[in-house]
Amino acid sequence: MMFFLFLSTLLFLQSSADGSIKTAESYWTLKPNVLVVNVDASEDVNMVPLICGEAYEGKNITWTRNNDENLEAHGNRIVVTVEAWKGGNYSCFNSEGSYLNHTLVLAQWTFRKIIKNNPEKGYIDCSTNNYGGSFKCKWEWGENRNGHVVHIKATRPGGSNISCSLDDREQSITCLDHDYCPYAEEVERINLTIFFRSSFVVESYNTKFYIMDIVRPDIVPISRINKTSVEVRYPHSWNTPSSYFPLMFQVVRCRKREKCDCSKPNLQEILFTQSHQLPVKKGMCVCVRARDEFCNSSWSDWSQYKCKTRKNGKQRNREPKLKML
Repeated sequence: MMFFLFLSTLLFLQSSADGSIKTAESYWTLKPNVLVVNVDASEDVNMVPLICGEAYEGKNITWTRNNDENLEAHGNRIVVTVEAWKGGNYSCFNSEGSYLNHTLVLAQWTFRKIIKNNPEKGYIDCSTNNYGGSFKCKWEWGENRNGHVVHIKATRPGGSNISCSLDDREQSITCLDHDYCPYAEEVERINLTIFFRSSFVVESYNTKFYIMDIVRPDIVPISRINKTSVEVRYPHSWNTPSSYFPLMFQVVRCRKREKCDCSKPNLQEILFTQSHQLPVKKGMCVCVRARDEFCNSSWSDWSQYKCKTRKNGKQRNREPKLKML
């Protein structure tokens, strides 16, 4: 093992003589100051080359691991060993002990433990409420995992300008495709990869989709017209004109004294594609949801309207509240 380590160090120093670092295929840069090592459970030790900085060649440089372990290796360029999945944060200092730079070394394995897998939605669930080019993706952290998002990459094969921001609780991201046009054909899918870190282990999760695949309208407004009818309208966040972005509505009406379960449509189901007035009676319940007429995308959440009555049978004067199910 000592001979192998010595030989690997010599080969590394020889390959670095021209001022550039040549690493093996198992090492790659995720982003500045973050190096990822592809590990295998059958391999105990991985050799990883590090550099403090081009400006520090020939200087007396010392190194630490995780700020509490002094390394024996000195100099601007060193080789460290990563055992199994034990990465680390390697920092370098000058002869006076002043901090210069650092490299975070993360071990990437093939397991899926940092976030949970939803049987219906997968690891990452992405959706948008219109064709404006923005979308939101969320996930659920695995049990007993102190996870963090270390990097987000969203692109299209033909080139793109997609920006993403992480929410404060690190449970979702909001992205915007600045080049997206709702009136043009969407030719290439969005390729989204999120890198999650727990301790010094990193896992990558990928999903690909068209905006039209993940569009899900907001809750459908139901407004009272008079004592005998209500109106179903397009969500305010939906694209206009409705003739170019039509929605299909699904309506379920339950008669008086019936237990209305919106999640289980019955024979009272109605489908239509425009804003519409519905006749209602005292005690009737109306459930409505919508989706894009031209795409087999997700339905919106159910909205429910109840025409309540007083105990004496008179209808309330105030408008009933709209509920989301």
